[in-house]
Amino acid sequence: MAGPGLEGMVQPLMANAPDDALWVTNSLGATVALAAAEAGKPMRALVLIGATPRFTLGDGWSWGVPVEELAAMQEGLARSVAATVRRFRRRLGRVSTADARAAADPVTATPRGLEVGLQALAEGDLRYPRCTGRPRTLWIGGEQDPLVPPEAVRSGAHTWGGQVCQLPEGGHLVHATHPEMVAHWIDQFLEGSGS
Repeated sequence: MAGPGLEGMVQPLMANAPDDALWVTNSLGATVALAAAEAGKPMRALVLIGATPRFTLGDGWSWGVPVEELAAMQEGLARSVAATVRRFRRRLGRVSTADARAAADPVTATPRGLEVGLQALAEGDLRYPRCTGRPRTLWIGGEQDPLVPPEAVRSGAHTWGGQVCQLPEGGHLVHATHPEMVAHWIDQFLEGSGS
């Protein structure tokens, strides 16, 4: 059985997600999906929204969150889950009023889920895909994203051989703030693949 973190999140998907499906993912989910593709999960195509192949700065990667900032979030969870989540949502909501509304969504996660998710982001480094038969990818991002800089989206698409669509005024939650545009991009991507 896999431990917590990225491997622990990928293992159930490898066993239970249908092969050759279209995966549409966001943020942490995109990191997990890339890791599943890297581990050989057959996918028809992969849509990555607010995604980066590496979440933290370092090791020749200058488009991420400082390791210390991620560690502070992890430590913050131990002190107050609610306060840590509020700070995170405020950060996402600074882009626009629409982003603030989307970030205020009352979706909740368990403290353990948040802890495992942050650990997965700390572990994930999927800049150099080694998998054969990798899926077609579409990388969607907002150029105002406070977590995933547009350069990270473009770099991820380049190394994974994918397409890029970026919204100049978009933040991290473009699927919630601009759903029609995101749906249009996904439709175009799928039409171009014959899927």
